[in-house]
Amino acid sequence: MRVTAAFSRLLSLEGVWVRLVAFGQSTVVVTVALRRRLLCCPHCGFKTASRHDTRPVKSRWRHLDLGAWRLEVRARLRRLSCPAHGVVTEGVPLARAGSHFTGDFEDLVGFLATTADKSTICRLVRIDWDTVGRIITRVMGDKLDPARLEDLFEIGVDEVSWRRHHRFLTLVSDHRKNQVVWGKEGRDTASFDSFFDELGEGRAGRIRAVSMDMMAGYAKSVRKEHHAPKAVICYDPYHVVALATKALDRVRRQHWQEMRKVDEGAARRFKGARWCLLKNPENLSDEQAATLRRLRRHGGAVWRAYGLKEALRAVFQGA
Repeated sequence: MRVTAAFSRLLSLEGVWVRLVAFGQSTVVVTVALRRRLLCCPHCGFKTASRHDTRPVKSRWRHLDLGAWRLEVRARLRRLSCPAHGVVTEGVPLARAGSHFTGDFEDLVGFLATTADKSTICRLVRIDWDTVGRIITRVMGDKLDPARLEDLFEIGVDEVSWRRHHRFLTLVSDHRKNQVVWGKEGRDTASFDSFFDELGEGRAGRIRAVSMDMMAGYAKSVRKEHHAPKAVICYDPYHVVALATKALDRVRRQHWQEMRKVDEGAARRFKGARWCLLKNPENLSDEQAATLRRLRRHGGAVWRAYGLKEALRAVFQGA
C-alpha cells in the first residue's frame, strides 16, 4: 500500500487509482484504474454510461523515467460508441488521444524541443526523432493559445531552413509580444497567404507594419486586397546593407578588371583589398586599415562606392 500511494503522488494523476506496482530489471510497470464510471470520448468529450465492450489487452503509456528505470503505466480500458467518432477507446486523464506517452512525458519533450538539439533530446528521453515530431504535433494542438492571432499590429515574417536549405518554413512573429505566433512549410507568396486566410480580413486590417527580408513573395502577399495593403513594409536592415555591399563588390571587380589591362602587378595588390572594403571599419586588422587608407588617398569610383555603403550602414545604426 505504501508503494502504490507513493506512485500515486509521483504520477500526479487525477481520477486514477494505482492498483499495482511491479519492478523489473530496467522497467517499472504501474497498473492503474480509472475512478470515473462514465466513458468519455477522447476526441470530443462525449460522455456515456453505456460501454460497447472492453479492450482485450491493457493500454500502456510511457511516463517520465524513474532514474535509470523506464516507467510504464498500464490500464484496462473500455470502448464506447460516440455519435461523432464511432466506436473508440475511452479517453484517459493521463494521456492525449492516440498517444502512447503520458501528458507529462510529452510536455517535457515539447519543452526540450525549444531549448535543445535533436540529438540531445533523443538521448535524454530515449526516443527517436520521428516520435519527437509526433509528440510536438500533439502538444501544439493541445497547448497552442487560440488567442495568439488577436491584437496583431506589428508583425515580422521570415523563413528558416533545414535539410541543407532544401526545405523551408515561414514564421510570423508578434513584435509587441516578442514571440512566434504562426508557421507553415514553404517560403513563397502562397505560404504567407495562408497566414492572412487564417487571420481573417478584420484582424488583418489592423496590422500597421510588417518587417521582412527583401524577398518579393512576402511583400506581394501583404499588398493583396483583404490582407494588409495599408501596412508599412519594413525591410530588414541587414539585407538592405547586404545589397549595398554586393554593389560595392561589383564596382571593385570592374576597377580590378580595368587595372589588369594597365598594370598586372598593381591589379594583384588591389585584389587583396577586397576584405578591407567589405568588412566593417571597426573589424579591420592593422594591415587592412592601412590598405583602406591608401584607397582613400587614391579616391575614384571604388572609394565613392565604399563611402555610400558606409553611409547607408550608418543610417540604420542610428535608427
